[in-house]
Amino acid sequence: MKRIAIMGSESFLARNFIRYIEQRYEREERELHLYDRVKKVSNSLHFYHQIDFEDLESVKQIDFNVDVLMVFIGKTGTVQGFEDYKQFINVNEIIFLNILQAYVEMNSKSLIIYPSSRLIFKSNEEGLVAEGAELRMRSIYAVTKYAAEKYLEIYKDVYGINFVILRICTPFGTLLEDFGNYGTFEIFKKQAQNEKKVRLFGDGEQKKTFTHILDVCKAFDLIIKKVNTDWDNYNLGGKALALKDIALNIANKNNVPVEKAEWPELYYKVDGGTIVFDSSRFDKEFGMDYRDIWED
Repeated sequence: MKRIAIMGSESFLARNFIRYIEQRYEREERELHLYDRVKKVSNSLHFYHQIDFEDLESVKQIDFNVDVLMVFIGKTGTVQGFEDYKQFINVNEIIFLNILQAYVEMNSKSLIIYPSSRLIFKSNEEGLVAEGAELRMRSIYAVTKYAAEKYLEIYKDVYGINFVILRICTPFGTLLEDFGNYGTFEIFKKQAQNEKKVRLFGDGEQKKTFTHILDVCKAFDLIIKKVNTDWDNYNLGGKALALKDIALNIANKNNVPVEKAEWPELYYKVDGGTIVFDSSRFDKEFGMDYRDIWED
């Protein structure tokens, strides 16, 4: 049995991962302990505890005597981070530090899994972006994600904690009945259905690695299976696609046109440009393969 503590269990990634585990394992194989701020949760099949993550004493009520601790707590948004910077720093850094400090004070030995972002990297129009590629953060959100990565490294150096950082480029899809597709795909699909067109900013040539939520969950599961993994950071793969390819595919399926539009200036500045991950390290070490991006 693997005992897994999930911080931020009501988040989109966490709920998908919980569903993924439920579909593949008996409860005797994977014991899930869920933690979030809300009183009532969407899934009542597992151990749940309401936690005030801003209060260190409340965080210490978490059962840190588990095999794996997954941190899904986080506030996302590139432009939004400028408007609500205090909350982004509070959730993505202060609360994260509360968890790390409680982890240390409770003498935990569990493996921490932390999902990070492509947005810490500089755009690369020519090749793949590996784990050690040049950095360039364009948003408050990106800086908070990178800060969390560095906090993990500091706590590793000082306290010997064990962790894996999994950088996810652009996830899409869902396993949840009450939550549609995720990200770019969902935006384009809603435009096609509601506006009878797909709106594409700029020339649509920017490429990104798109990873289906099933593969994101599969990657987490592979890490858990290899729970004695020493600390490291990895880029997760998928399919490299230009935004125009996705727009055209969805437009054709819905028999609507693609309409080009100018980028809103602020969104253009924080977009990050072309980022296609080199996931060869993770794929080789964990035996990862990926589903067909167009299966849905």
